[in-house]
Amino acid sequence: MNWNYIKKNNYFFGALLGLIVPPIFYIILLLLNTLALKAGIWKGFNPPENIFLLSVSGNFLLFRPYFIRFRADKTGRGILFVTIVLILSFFYLYFRQT
Repeated sequence: MNWNYIKKNNYFFGALLGLIVPPIFYIILLLLNTLALKAGIWKGFNPPENIFLLSVSGNFLLFRPYFIRFRADKTGRGILFVTIVLILSFFYLYFRQT
């Protein structure tokens, strides 16, 4: 299998990766949270919005490979930009006054 397409070095590809990874991590964290609640291991995320904030942390796992291993700085910056926008939008929506 040819893995050269993941070594692309442009901002759009990084932004695309930054938008794809958080929903995947959200689903994984939501499933783990549900399983842990049903098993009685813990009381879950309180408040539940923290699952979204933790799902954005999946982008941090992409930083090292793209900045150091692949030397794809533009892709890493695209991931970083989307991560910052997602975190700032979370805090804006969560703490805004109604």
